[in-house]
Amino acid sequence: MSSGALYNIFIAAAAAALDPAAPPTAAAAAAAFGAGATAISKYGGAAKGDRTMLDSLLPAAEAMAAAAADGYGPMLAAAAAAAEAGAEATKGMAAAAGRSSYVPAATLAEVPDPGAMAVGFWLRAVATALAK
Repeated sequence: MSSGALYNIFIAAAAAALDPAAPPTAAAAAAAFGAGATAISKYGGAAKGDRTMLDSLLPAAEAMAAAAADGYGPMLAAAAAAAEAGAEATKGMAAAAGRSSYVPAATLAEVPDPGAMAVGFWLRAVATALAK
């Protein structure tokens, strides 16, 4: 499964973007998340619109950056909503990269990208868990 390797790239880039000597602020977390998403695009060769996990990760990163000043809870809720919307938008999208690029286009017409859906699921779980 290629997503494991991509998540490894994401986590390594996000960790490298954090300053271990600085307090863990929402803004720092948003910047690290964005760095992780950018690294997946760089090393995986895909971009937003290619029907991959990036169609959820990149909007989530943008939402996190925009809502970071509101704190962790609102920031994560915004990221989850953006990721879910990004995943839903992959329905009918032509697959230019990732596993979906091996599937006939007619099969993809009504189904969102599984990798993009997974991002939405785990981001919603994180947002829900940290809201408690």
